[in-house]
Amino acid sequence: MNGRYQNGYTLIEIMIAMTLAVGSLAAVSSLVGYGIGVNGNLLSSARLNEELGNVNSLIVADLRRTGYSGNTEAMVSQPDANPSPFNQSILISEYPGEAAQSCILFSYDSNDNGVLDLASPNENFGYRLLNGTVEIRRNALDCTSNGWEDLTDDSVVNVTLLRFGINQTTQHGISSTSVTVFLSGELSANDKLSRTYQTVVVVRNYEN
Repeated sequence: MNGRYQNGYTLIEIMIAMTLAVGSLAAVSSLVGYGIGVNGNLLSSARLNEELGNVNSLIVADLRRTGYSGNTEAMVSQPDANPSPFNQSILISEYPGEAAQSCILFSYDSNDNGVLDLASPNENFGYRLLNGTVEIRRNALDCTSNGWEDLTDDSVVNVTLLRFGINQTTQHGISSTSVTVFLSGELSANDKLSRTYQTVVVVRNYEN
C-alpha cells in the first residue's frame, strides 16, 4: 500500500444526504403551496370587495339624486304653481318572502327636463334583494313584481343582506332626509370570505 486513502462517500453518508434533500424539497413545496393559497384568498377577497363595493357605490350615488328636478328655478320662485313630481317618491318595502325593508323605490329627473318621464328613460328607479341577488328596477315595476334585472352574479357573490332605513329630521326649521344602506355578502365559492357596508346617504333634494 502506498499510504493513500480512496476519497468517496459511504452508504450511510449518501442516505443522510438523500434524507436531507427530500426534507428540503418537502419544505419548499409546502411554502409554495402556502403562497399559492394566500394569493388565491387575496384574489377572492379582492373580487368580493369589487363586486359588493361597486353595487354599494351605485346604490348610494343613485339615492343621492332622489327628488332632483331640472325645474328647480321655477319651483323656488313659484313653489305653489310648480310642485315637483319627484317629491315624496321614496318607498321602502320588500319582495314577498324576503327580509323586511329590502326594497327601495324612488325617482329623480335623469334628463333634467322637470317632468317625471315614464317612457325611455323611465325615471322611476329602485333596488331590491331577491334570492341572494341584488336587482335593479326596470319599467316602474313595484317591489312585488317580477321582471327586475339582476345586478349581482350569484355564481360570484351571495348577497346575505340588503336593507334600507329612512330617517327624517328637522333642525332650525330645515327638514333633512337620509337613507341608511346596509349591504352584506359572501363569496359563493367560499362563505368564509364576507364583506359588509353601512352607508348613510343624505338626500338633499327630497322634501317631506
